[in-house]
Amino acid sequence: MNQSIIFSDNEYYNSDLQQVEFQAQCQGRLIQCVISWIALSSLDQQNDSDAQANEKSALTRFDNARFDIEDLAEELINQQDFNEDGKIYLAFD
Repeated sequence: MNQSIIFSDNEYYNSDLQQVEFQAQCQGRLIQCVISWIALSSLDQQNDSDAQANEKSALTRFDNARFDIEDLAEELINQQDFNEDGKIYLAFD
């Protein structure tokens, strides 16, 4: 794990966009990271990706896959794969 990237424990579910948003800090810079409900369902290997997203289930899935999510976000940050809005978006094909 790269010690220069630190992830906070203040993730929250954005119900309007159906995504979990969380933050990383890299060399003093605060970085917004985002994972969609669909990507989160895929990563958590749940077969019910059509199930209705809600805050409790999204944050539970995020917590279940936290280490994988942070590893993927760290990789994207190291690659400087920022979106136009300056955020890191985790997506899966």
